[in-house]
Amino acid sequence: MPNLPFPPSIWIILGPILVLAAASLLIPLLVKERPMPPEEGWTGFFYSNPKDPALFVPKRIGIGYTLNFGNPLSWVVLALIFALVSVPLILSATILRRLPR
Repeated sequence: MPNLPFPPSIWIILGPILVLAAASLLIPLLVKERPMPPEEGWTGFFYSNPKDPALFVPKRIGIGYTLNFGNPLSWVVLALIFALVSVPLILSATILRRLPR
């Protein structure tokens, strides 16, 4: 087994936490302050307006931003989030499977 700096179980916990921390620091820097999007783009908690070029829009309720699912790049961002959460889980499972019993 390779010498890892931390056991794989630590990466299961720290991986998603570090990704969320980095995203929470980067999103305010990347998103320009703008007015609330129009009401016709909202369906419940989701915003989808293909005519709106913004990737992130201010939430209608609460603090923060949400994705504009009418923008094709939002699906790429969503896939990256799922990949960043699942990769530590998959790597940990493969490393744990190789451990001697």
